[in-house]
Amino acid sequence: MEQQWRSSFTNTTRKTVSPQLDKLPFQAREAINILRGNIQLSGYNLKTIAVTSALAHEGKSSIAFRLTKSLAGLDKTAIYIDCDIRNSVTLSRYNIQQKTTGLCEYLCGVQGLRDTVYSTDDPNMNIIFTGAAAPNPSELLSGVRFDELLQWAKDNYDYVILDTPPINLVIDGVLVAKKCDGTILVVESGLTERSQAVRAKKQLELSGIRILGAVLNKIGTKRSGYGYGYGYGYGYGYGYGYGYGYGYGYGEDREEELEQNNTAPASYYNVSPNSASSQSSAGTSRRDSNKVANPYRQQIH
Repeated sequence: MEQQWRSSFTNTTRKTVSPQLDKLPFQAREAINILRGNIQLSGYNLKTIAVTSALAHEGKSSIAFRLTKSLAGLDKTAIYIDCDIRNSVTLSRYNIQQKTTGLCEYLCGVQGLRDTVYSTDDPNMNIIFTGAAAPNPSELLSGVRFDELLQWAKDNYDYVILDTPPINLVIDGVLVAKKCDGTILVVESGLTERSQAVRAKKQLELSGIRILGAVLNKIGTKRSGYGYGYGYGYGYGYGYGYGYGYGYGYGEDREEELEQNNTAPASYYNVSPNSASSQSSAGTSRRDSNKVANPYRQQIH
């Protein structure tokens, strides 16, 4: 039955969308490329990767989407699955005007895979949107159809990137991450309370979820004579990222504002207390000791 299901999908022409991505500054593109490289070096057969955050507006959706695009650029097949059923911003963020269906319809049994997966203008990248809003996202994401979908994706793609809701706000993110090979935790520089980041890390650990590492996101850039200055660090495990805004229904989507202010590159810090890292400077606009301001001054223990 599973084989027939995969064969039927493979032989069907997929619907196509063309996401409109803004051009990133050099340091943001480089950050995403290093993130991609570190994921490839994080373990054997690492295919399904959840990208989450502690709270809303930390930039994890943009990181997840750009990471998928970057992996596809290596001639690897990659699929972006938007699991934020409660409040997705993918369609509006990437100016996709056409009507789409997606994850909700599939998980509810309303449609099959051939109507759920969308091709893009990149032949190596596919997308599954959230589709219609649902009153019971947690039940849908913990059901057998989601397990089947994830297994199908693993069988048919080199990388599966899952964009989840914030860990500290709803349980959905934990339900998705628990089914993945590894999870990336996104933390916003200068704004996220350290206690919130620690809470998110502990929530993942208590659920038995493998944390690949963390991205310190939205580190402000400053102009120099040849473009924009930036800094980053490197350590064992998992690397970098960048980000814009993230809308979750608790405030405004700040992507355009952050883009205008050139807030793009991010830095890495490892969530393991025993990991050693070498580093360079990475500036932020806030120095509140209760915020996660600089990954090299404090680690999440």
